[in-house]
Amino acid sequence: MKPYDISDAATLAMILEVSAYPKPGNVHRTKDFKNTRYEHFLASAVSAKEVFQENVKTAKEEEPFKFGDLFYQAVLKSKTIQNGGNTHFGTFLLLLPLSYAAAALQEPGKNKNKRKDILQKASEICRQTTFKDAVGFYEAYRLLEIPLQKIEKNDNVRPFDLSDPASVENIKLKETPLFDIMAMGASRDMIATEWTNDFKKTARFAKKLKARKKEFDKNPQKRFQSSLNSAVVYTFIEFMAQYPDTFISTKRNEKTAATVQKEAADIWNQIKRTKNLKKHMKKIRKWDQTLQKRKLNPGSLADIAAAGIFIALLEGMEI
Repeated sequence: MKPYDISDAATLAMILEVSAYPKPGNVHRTKDFKNTRYEHFLASAVSAKEVFQENVKTAKEEEPFKFGDLFYQAVLKSKTIQNGGNTHFGTFLLLLPLSYAAAALQEPGKNKNKRKDILQKASEICRQTTFKDAVGFYEAYRLLEIPLQKIEKNDNVRPFDLSDPASVENIKLKETPLFDIMAMGASRDMIATEWTNDFKKTARFAKKLKARKKEFDKNPQKRFQSSLNSAVVYTFIEFMAQYPDTFISTKRNEKTAATVQKEAADIWNQIKRTKNLKKHMKKIRKWDQTLQKRKLNPGSLADIAAAGIFIALLEGMEI
């Protein structure tokens, strides 16, 4: 891959994720939320391009991963360019280590990266993050209004509560690495789990996405719009059926997240029998509208979808 192709892929992945439709419960090209529109996501994705370029440059020059600084810059640029609130907080959390890893492993003259190597490298650099990275993460959080799950009374976790202004001082005092904080939140947050569990859902999404796109390329009568659009929607619904979304459980509760998962499973079981997305579009559209009315947004799975698209692009998936 040529220099900065990785940053192009990161930007493109965010655009392709939000553009896929009708991806149930999310903003997409034919659906806006009351205060967050499709254009807000596009603006946010484009605004972060320079941050990913800097991240790639840092990796190529074999400099340490500057997660805290770059994550703060990405969130700040996103907030500055659009007024739709939180669009890519979780996505930046995934794409920054993944893009650094891809750049660090890049070999001259080669246009593809190996998924396994990228994920292994990303996991390695996440484990090497410092308390300064944690400070950057917390300061970036303060820029946005993001729903939080209430922390149970736990002596290990409470000093690092994102909603507590004193947390940054606790991090500095204890010099607590960001990876350790992610590990504390892994049981209730899908993105933290990706950091601490080798980006396994991201890898799985990428693998399934590529396979589904090939199927729709061979069977265009079964797709809705393009093969890529169909593959993203198809894979996304499958993941909704398999995993309760932690953004929903945080914003509402675990019971609601489980209910949405069951609804997804009901639809998914019908789709997978035929592998014909087009045949089920009426039902999918109706469910998408229902989730919007109930204000249920599977945002964590959307972040994983963007990361999976990024990996698939690096592996040569064509648009």
